Amino acid sequence: MVMPSVCVTGSTQGIGFAIAEAFARSGARLIINAHEADTSAAAKLGELTECHFVQADLSTAAGAEYLIEQAHEKLGSLDVLVNNAGTFTDTEFGALSEQMFDRAFNLNVKGYLFAAQAFAAKVKPDQQGASIICIGSTNSLVAEKNSVIYDSSKGAILMMVRSLAVSLASRGIRVNGIGPGIVETPLTAAGLDQGDTRAVLRSQIPLGRIAQPEDVAGAALFL
Repeated sequence: MVMPSVCVTGSTQGIGFAIAEAFARSGARLIINAHEADTSAAAKLGELTECHFVQADLSTAAGAEYLIEQAHEKLGSLDVLVNNAGTFTDTEFGALSEQMFDRAFNLNVKGYLFAAQAFAAKVKPDQQGASIICIGSTNSLVAEKNSVIYDSSKGAILMMVRSLAVSLASRGIRVNGIGPGIVETPLTAAGLDQGDTRAVLRSQIPLGRIAQPEDVAGAALFL
């Protein structure tokens, strides 16, 4: 049985690593990625399955295309792309800058689009089960105070998922999105630990707990 080949962007920690680990435990062959050099995550996942690390800056179209090229070179083919690499900016509206906007949209939106384009370009006509999964956010649907840039970028991802789904359906490429709420990751840890933020958020969540990366991984594996 040939196991699927999967590329997860932004996957050396947090949600991305949890998704990659879930695929690894299912037997999939993996490409993981980060902007900075990091082979420790690949070493951990390599104990479970074939795993390769590709350093690439996904805030550029060239970086996204390079990642997909490397994935095909190392694995021979690619069945699943998980667009996960991203950043967030929570800043008072009047203090927002063009640099903040470019940083968020280049990684959160441009990176997703051109990685998806490069992935789709290499899907063969007879390939079965090709799938693109984009990690969005509840911020795709519900606004958060002082999160204008992040909210806007995640809103763009939601519409991108819908548009890609109808654009690629005739080729048998499924496109889906996952929109988590607050998840405890290295990116969110500092904010959660400020004052009573963690307690306030727990009081607003019916289950009374903040999500963990593993909670998102199961949905990605299903899709």
